[in-house]
Amino acid sequence: MNELQLLLPADLETWLLLGYAIVVLAGARVTEALAQMHFRRARSSSEHGFLYDEDADHYHCPQGERLSLHVINPQERLAVYRAPASRCARCPSKKNCTPHDEGRHIFRPLSDFAETDVGRFHQWLSLLMAGSATAISLVGIVRWEGKPGIVPLMLVCLMSVTVTCHDVSRVRAWREGGEEACRADDQS
Repeated sequence: MNELQLLLPADLETWLLLGYAIVVLAGARVTEALAQMHFRRARSSSEHGFLYDEDADHYHCPQGERLSLHVINPQERLAVYRAPASRCARCPSKKNCTPHDEGRHIFRPLSDFAETDVGRFHQWLSLLMAGSATAISLVGIVRWEGKPGIVPLMLVCLMSVTVTCHDVSRVRAWREGGEEACRADDQS
């Protein structure tokens, strides 16, 4: 009996577990939202001051020069637009615009956030975190069955299962869409 043990009442343990599961679920969504925000900000930063003409599929720089489609990289799902090097070399804004001697380049992703490596990573991370919250909730339900605080834990478990199912369907949809996109690229 020399061991010192910290024993918490079952209802306090349940509430701590409940709080932890909620934090994990919220963390999954916040992490994914921040990654999406960063993706959008990086994209708008690379195009800052340039206007994209979707109908003609080219960009216009602030000095009026046209950046035409230079190449499409289907493996990375990326389109590269380039201004003529001779025009950029004479441009008064070159120093602030581009360090390249070949002219200004703009890289436009052809994929949505969910189709990028970063997007897929965050979808899997969200799925893992929601699944963890589900497992934590289930362990608590089994351990403290019939004790105070079990009803909110069951609600969080239900919410965790719902979020996990939603994340699984998103990953499946991406995989099916990704495979279709790969087949379409192979046929063209």
